[in-house]
Amino acid sequence: MKILLLNQTFYPDNLATSQQVADLALSLKQKGHTVSVITGQRAYEERHRKFISYEKWQEVDIHRVVSTGFGKRRLRYRIIDSATFFLSLVWKLIFFPGQDLVISFTSPPLIGALGGLFCWLKGGRSVQWLMDINPDAAFQVGYLNRKSLLGRTLNFIFEATLKNASEVIVLDRWMKHKVIEHGAPKERVIIVPPWSVFNENDSGVESAIRDFKQEHRLENKFIVLYSGNHSVVHPLDTLLDAAKELKEYEDIVFLFIGAGLRTKDVTAFKESNQLSNIVQLPLQPREKVKASFGSADLHCVVMGPGMSGLVHTSKIYSVLASGKPFVFVGPHQSHVSDLVRVNSLGTVVESGQAKHLAETILETQKLTEQAKENIRNVSHAIVRNYSPSISLSNFYQAVIQEGEMSPEETFPISEPATEEG
Repeated sequence: MKILLLNQTFYPDNLATSQQVADLALSLKQKGHTVSVITGQRAYEERHRKFISYEKWQEVDIHRVVSTGFGKRRLRYRIIDSATFFLSLVWKLIFFPGQDLVISFTSPPLIGALGGLFCWLKGGRSVQWLMDINPDAAFQVGYLNRKSLLGRTLNFIFEATLKNASEVIVLDRWMKHKVIEHGAPKERVIIVPPWSVFNENDSGVESAIRDFKQEHRLENKFIVLYSGNHSVVHPLDTLLDAAKELKEYEDIVFLFIGAGLRTKDVTAFKESNQLSNIVQLPLQPREKVKASFGSADLHCVVMGPGMSGLVHTSKIYSVLASGKPFVFVGPHQSHVSDLVRVNSLGTVVESGQAKHLAETILETQKLTEQAKENIRNVSHAIVRNYSPSISLSNFYQAVIQEGEMSPEETFPISEPATEEG
């Protein structure tokens, strides 16, 4: 089978979605399919960095199209970068040979409309794999007016794409509810959660963690880690306020790893409040994720109010794989809260409750070794349900082999029996 993947980021970019798409491509290739990828030529975060326009990587054909490289300093710059990528992709698809299956992701938003149009013109099945729900997320954070002409147009395109897809892949039950509300046929919606890129049992992890701490002068510190996209949909205000609350505790460090629009806000908060307990590092390459994740004594996972079902904080699976305690700053109705409630693991703190978060951090610091071991055992038991082999196997059976496994059979932890939050 000839399979085409569409996403703005791919190998060797180190963004989380590019890693997921790369894993999918290799999995499909290993099963004997001919796999091609059309992606962007520029790195997603480091826009000045460019990759070659074509290469064959582990027998996967990678085609990269041009775009501007303004970056994320302003929203309008991101729009221009996405628009120029979109136009280059249209031009590439016009001359690209027909495929048996096209899998479109969500970077940039509504790229699936091009995948669907390509299949309509040249044949093949169109699959939408939604890492987030746009334009709804843009409506929620105020980037777009839902009732404006542009908002209504984008919403119409999104719903038409869902209705005409052969399958719609979503990441959790909350996203499933959203796409069904948008008109996706319920029987075509399949839940396939992301998977962890961290394995605590990998050889060399402990020494890599020691090297990471030494490199960044974090030895003998209790590390509260936020690692991921610094964006408006993952507001860091509560975590920053907690850092301010605990500024007198010299042994506690708040480590922020990643990039995005709000990176500068973290820097500004640190400087304006003269906080020496905040450390910032750029997005880490995949080979160093194990060390950075493993360095945490407490992971912090964040989701903004009203974002449940619109975005999916996929790093929770790497957090579980690390076996470390975690606190979720976000709504009680979300996929992370589902994990906390069903498995009696972790803590949920609503956005704005900085004092509660500070208290949780201090309580976690006092955990005994036995309590930490219990957390590690429960976490590892849960994360076995979210391994690449399980997720990709379920995707393959449901999509490539045309639905041999029903969504309800796939991930019972993501879809608890009760539908109430």
